[in-house]
Amino acid sequence: MGVFWKHGYHDASLPDLLEGMQLSRGSFYKAFVDKRGLYLRALDVYIEDAIRKLGEILHSNPSPKAAIKQAFLRQVEESSGKEGLRGCFVVLSAVEMLPADEEVSARIARLFRRLQDLYAAAIIRAQALGEIDRLLDERTLARFLVCQIQGMRVLGKTGADRDDTKAMVDVALKPLD
Repeated sequence: MGVFWKHGYHDASLPDLLEGMQLSRGSFYKAFVDKRGLYLRALDVYIEDAIRKLGEILHSNPSPKAAIKQAFLRQVEESSGKEGLRGCFVVLSAVEMLPADEEVSARIARLFRRLQDLYAAAIIRAQALGEIDRLLDERTLARFLVCQIQGMRVLGKTGADRDDTKAMVDVALKPLD
């Protein structure tokens, strides 16, 4: 994944991939068939990891609203410093591959739906506890939260300051009040 993250799909050469994975050419082709197969597997691993991590955070706190804030604060860390400059693999993939690559597009769209589902479920739990107004539409709020997170990741790629990014969290979560 690191080679694709650094160079993108199109600029990642087979020698770069072999060196990065410490594989022989034969082992590479036996395991992945081709560069695209490896790329799709790397994207799938990244997506599943992102979903798992968000799910864990959103279920880690008895207060769903506080858990949503924790998820955003984790994104501050991933969107700051060296990690932030590296960027989000999904955002980088979307910029490079969409809209031309329908298979990558479908994977990313599915990721965003799953992230929205996790946030919507947390919002519903928070509404049941009286933490978030029941009149607010959970799907609209969930889409808004996913958009805010993706914006933070893009800003991180530009070298955004950690404190500035952290200050945005309260503003981004204001609609939940």
